[in-house]
Amino acid sequence: MKGNAHFYHRGWFARVSSDKLWMGFFFVWVFLLTGILDFWIQTPGLKQLWRVSSMLESRRQEIDGVEAKTALLSQIYRELQENPIAQEREVRKVLGYLGDQEVVFEFSGR
Repeated sequence: MKGNAHFYHRGWFARVSSDKLWMGFFFVWVFLLTGILDFWIQTPGLKQLWRVSSMLESRRQEIDGVEAKTALLSQIYRELQENPIAQEREVRKVLGYLGDQEVVFEFSGR
């Protein structure tokens, strides 16, 4: 065992302090986090963080649009439930119904 411990104290490893070694690991880690080497080694880095952040922002905007549309449809739903005039208007518009005493004149060209 003592022979193996002596091996580590010879060579380049003995000349590098542990602080320099940790700083080297730290700089390599930070370099990999930048995402510069993303094309070659597929590291998740800052580029992925930016992509995910922009995707999150677009999803939030999409959610805001859907919530606005849901609020509008809820308002129309309540109006159709409570207001008979609105119900009649929608039935006429969608199904093409006529009221009592109504006549439709259809003019078509030849």
